[in-house]
Amino acid sequence: MQSDNVPINTIVGGNRLADGRAYYLSQIAGWSLYAGLLYLLSPPPRGAHAVILAVLWCGTGLLGTHLLRWYVSRRRWQTIPRLIPPFAIATIVIPAVMNTAQIAVNTLLFHDRFEFTHERVALAHYFQAVLVISVWCTVFLSANEAKRRRLAEMDALQLALTAQVAQFRALRSQLNPHFLFNCLNSLRELIEEDRDRAKQVIDLLSGLLRYTLRADRLETVSLEEELQAVQDYLSLEKIRFEERLRVHLDVDPQSLQAKLPPMLLQTLAENGVKHGIARLPSGGELRLVTQMLQGTLRIEVTNTGKLSPTAVNSSAVGLDNARERLRLMYGKEASLTLSDQDESSVCAAVVIPLRTNGAGS
Repeated sequence: MQSDNVPINTIVGGNRLADGRAYYLSQIAGWSLYAGLLYLLSPPPRGAHAVILAVLWCGTGLLGTHLLRWYVSRRRWQTIPRLIPPFAIATIVIPAVMNTAQIAVNTLLFHDRFEFTHERVALAHYFQAVLVISVWCTVFLSANEAKRRRLAEMDALQLALTAQVAQFRALRSQLNPHFLFNCLNSLRELIEEDRDRAKQVIDLLSGLLRYTLRADRLETVSLEEELQAVQDYLSLEKIRFEERLRVHLDVDPQSLQAKLPPMLLQTLAENGVKHGIARLPSGGELRLVTQMLQGTLRIEVTNTGKLSPTAVNSSAVGLDNARERLRLMYGKEASLTLSDQDESSVCAAVVIPLRTNGAGS
């Protein structure tokens, strides 16, 4: 399951390469066709003069439009409102350059002096170029908007796929034989010793599995919902570890309604128990802290232990998956870091920008 995202990334990369080829092919084919039409429509006799002027006219247009594309690409202006001003200026400037180049070549190469009687011809050529560049800009803007929407759809598809993979991994983790065996073994002992507590274990396990299945259909959940599932999970693990697992929660009440991807906090808690506390004979503490800071939700899950290379490699899949989901949902505004807090504890810190909408919930 480690390569689940490869097909989507390959498709996106292939699309970008194809877009580049399509652009260059369209540029060369379109301007070459235009040059051919200019040559055929030029008055006879058609000689080297007509060929040079047609190539010069269309070559200048090709160069101008390519520089325009390079300019807007460098500034990553992808939306139409931000593209319109530079394109409007280019529609005026590029035809003027095309006209000036044609007049200069006519004068210097063919000694055809520009006179006032040529003004109407030059003006007609200018407006013809304005029309051609306007058509080019319209096609480019339409293609750019279609590409932008397609990439947005691809990101949404990748987010959905990543979320489904995350839910599958989480469900598989909860349903693995080792976890169920521990729960059932504890339950068997409790049935004889404490039936009320045995019923509580059944409720916790069913609630956790129900939440895992429900989370598969959601894009985000409230921290309060996620926290309840985490507490159910930790309660079940506490039955196994008893005094070896000590849990401390420090939750900011204002953060309870903040939205986050489902199973994110569960992944961090499970990572802390599995790769930290479970490996220590004396056990340790799992500390969960949430804060609202400057328009962001900050979550810290700290567990007793040390960040060894083995632990990093074994937990990389779940954490990398969580990072990818955060990136797709929030971009560079969100982060997930794992680091040694001191010599005896490891901290997983998550920063999520607050959003007022409750999409997916």
